[in-house]
Amino acid sequence: MDMESIVDELLRKDTLGSDIIAWDYLSGGTSSVVAKIQCKNGQSYVVKRNSPNLIYWESVFLQFYEDSTLLPRLVYAAKEYVVYAFLRGDTLSARPEKRKMLQDLTLGLINDYKPILQGWQEQFSWKKFLQQEVMEAEAIIGSYLSDEDVALIMQVVRSQPREHLYLLHGDCGVHNFLFQEGALCGVIDPLHLFGPPMYDFIFAFCSSPDSLDEETLQYGLSFFDKSFAGELYGSVLIGLYIRLARCLLHHPEDLKRYLEAWEYWKLLYYKQKK
Repeated sequence: MDMESIVDELLRKDTLGSDIIAWDYLSGGTSSVVAKIQCKNGQSYVVKRNSPNLIYWESVFLQFYEDSTLLPRLVYAAKEYVVYAFLRGDTLSARPEKRKMLQDLTLGLINDYKPILQGWQEQFSWKKFLQQEVMEAEAIIGSYLSDEDVALIMQVVRSQPREHLYLLHGDCGVHNFLFQEGALCGVIDPLHLFGPPMYDFIFAFCSSPDSLDEETLQYGLSFFDKSFAGELYGSVLIGLYIRLARCLLHHPEDLKRYLEAWEYWKLLYYKQKK
């Protein structure tokens, strides 16, 4: 279903309760097509088309956390697309310092995370998910890290405890954060994932190469009200390892800073083990 047909369907069904006076494409993700719709009543909406499975879980996520101050309000969900209220801000605006961003993310979204519903888990294994993510990252990172580093991260993953599972955003990084006037004002494009809330927190922490230090992380964690079963430094190493692979694919100019952060957190990991 193309975007023109979706707009026609919304008009025909009067889904938005107002005539559509204009619409235009926005930049989307790797698989999605996104448009902004302006209505006669002054309201603006985002229409996002994607595969039915991704659309289903995005609508579930937005409904599950409908009271979050950082998520857009879901207006309508169909098989191939969702409509939600337009959030002002953009991913390219000046970001606040990372400690403030983590504070706002934690208070505005992560602390609202809820355990998954009975029946959602099925055969999902958090440890197997991490193992798969790390194996895929290893194939990309290659010789940028040593064999000892690979052995370390594999051991860290194997030692991860059994976690209580929550419905997570799953791609909770700065590329999916909206900023306005130097403040975090929105989080978009969830990919459904069942795991501990700490995963999204560390994912956000590692998603940009600035301020990857212990003080920044601990400041953000001071607002975190969820239980955490794992070992903090090992969890950060997992997050950094996965991020190193994404950095090589999408932002190779940041590689040096991520490699420095890897050595910094590896040292902290070994120190706390003594």
